[in-house]
Amino acid sequence: MSTYKLVEKHAIEHHNEYYEVRITQDDEHPESLFFTTNEENLEDVAADIIAEQKPGAKHWTVIPHHKDS
Repeated sequence: MSTYKLVEKHAIEHHNEYYEVRITQDDEHPESLFFTTNEENLEDVAADIIAEQKPGAKHWTVIPHHKDS
């Protein structure tokens, strides 16, 4: 089980580094979940998030976001 914390979209500016798992199976209405983690394998973390939060999603991608100083 991965360690992560879901972050509300309006709160992401408070994090220097955060990640987005974008569910892409509905191209007209993509959905994103934002999270922070100390884990190294983002694909495993994203898979755990999908399994727990959106169990029917089959197509998704992980996008890292880093704040520029």
